[in-house]
Amino acid sequence: MMAGLGYKKGKIRGASRIICLLVSLSVFFISYFSPAASFAGEFAGPEQIILTWTGDPATSQTITWLTPNNGAGKVQYAVAEGFNGDFSAARQMTGAGASFAGSDNFRYTVTLTGLTPDTQYVYRVGMDGAWSEPTFFSTSAQTEDFTFLYLGDVQDGYVQWGNLLGEIYSENPQIRFALLGGDLTDNGSDNNEWGEFLDAAAGLFSLIPVMPAKGNHDGSLFSEFFALPDNGPRGLSGEFYSFDYGDAHFVVLNSGNNTSEVVKQWLREDLQSTTKNWRFVVFHHPAYPAFEDYKTVDESICENWAPILEHYEVDMVFVGHQHQYMRTYPIFQGAVQTDPAAYGIVYVMGNSGSKVYAAGNGFPYIAREETGSNYQVIELAGDVLTLFSKKGNGELIETFTLNKGETTGPEQDSLYRVTLDENDPAFTPGRTTEGIPTLTVNSGISGFYYFTAGITPLVSHNGEQTVVFTHYRNNKQLGINATRADFEMASAAQAGFNVEAGDVIKVYIVDEFANSTERNPLILQ
Repeated sequence: MMAGLGYKKGKIRGASRIICLLVSLSVFFISYFSPAASFAGEFAGPEQIILTWTGDPATSQTITWLTPNNGAGKVQYAVAEGFNGDFSAARQMTGAGASFAGSDNFRYTVTLTGLTPDTQYVYRVGMDGAWSEPTFFSTSAQTEDFTFLYLGDVQDGYVQWGNLLGEIYSENPQIRFALLGGDLTDNGSDNNEWGEFLDAAAGLFSLIPVMPAKGNHDGSLFSEFFALPDNGPRGLSGEFYSFDYGDAHFVVLNSGNNTSEVVKQWLREDLQSTTKNWRFVVFHHPAYPAFEDYKTVDESICENWAPILEHYEVDMVFVGHQHQYMRTYPIFQGAVQTDPAAYGIVYVMGNSGSKVYAAGNGFPYIAREETGSNYQVIELAGDVLTLFSKKGNGELIETFTLNKGETTGPEQDSLYRVTLDENDPAFTPGRTTEGIPTLTVNSGISGFYYFTAGITPLVSHNGEQTVVFTHYRNNKQLGINATRADFEMASAAQAGFNVEAGDVIKVYIVDEFANSTERNPLILQ
């Protein structure tokens, strides 16, 4: 057997974590440890197990694994609730193995169908005498509210990357699936690298599905291993595909093939056919780079794909390739959209591996940039998207909010300007896409701090108004403070909170603030 492929005698690497299912007195544990040497002799069962989707995430689940055994591969599965550890009554599906990558291993893929939406299942793969450990997955619900993960380039440092995956999921167990932005390995046709990638990936992606884009470093093993939706252009499925989850539509593209008229026509038809509220696209090369690499791929993407994405009102595009974090302002027809109500695509560049590049040239479309390893947790709640971008060590880079909800009445002109102190070294000022001022607590800062907002009337407006300060940590509201005054007379409002690095303070001025559920406050800024 070729080194690096197949399964190991030890567990899969990653940060230790536990998934518990309490039924009667049975508890199942799934932990991550460093893998041992390549399989030789007796084995416990497959461990390089990856979940993807080839069908409806609500009613199906695709499972792929490698093993040196050739024969009838099996998946045994049951609804987790009521499961007592005995698979004898579980449902079972079989699949034939295919020789993988010229190695001694065989690739098995089985798609479970007819599953119940919004349900947790327990499963194992293998064959008699060689089963994997019991593992869990969940089908999707028809929901507007869910969380997913975006990971940019891996390409190097697989042990570190596997540890990162365990830490991410331990801190964010609500994540339902992940998107990968390409360059999974440095040499995508190297069996050893591919085996290291699978060892690191399987710890998390045997629990939640991963949907990858193909990068310029991803070779033949990408297409040979992954089972992906067969709904792309003829002859290009797997490199181009789409899927739905909840109230969101996801399109995955191979940016190394961005000039094809066949692909462009498929992309138009795919986006035109969706009725989902949210529309996301994933591809590897950036349309708007963090720095100039003089390879003109960005210009080609802007020419061939950007007009289609804009025409069908894609909300956010996830990219990689330049090994850093970057978020753009909303962009439409090549121009930054400064009006919070104006449509534009936000481009997010990620880099989850250990290979990093220096900061870029400060292009005017860049809203935030950060070097180093990073990952993005994206939370959807109705019309509101919240993106948490964090460094590989868990430190918050930024929290970004996108609200695409329809207005409930005629647009209101701003009556006040709210300004924050940009010179305070303890905080970094910013604004949401709706123009709400924010203050992010800088690294090394903790304790009780006061936050001051300057209030400037833009038009004459008699009577008292309310300035509301809200305190967030990891997107959870910890506190709220309000000051009511006649801001034709008063020029500032202040509130104090006990904060930690990465906390976010948002500041609103509204007409009134109460506990009534019958009306929302009118924002006046």
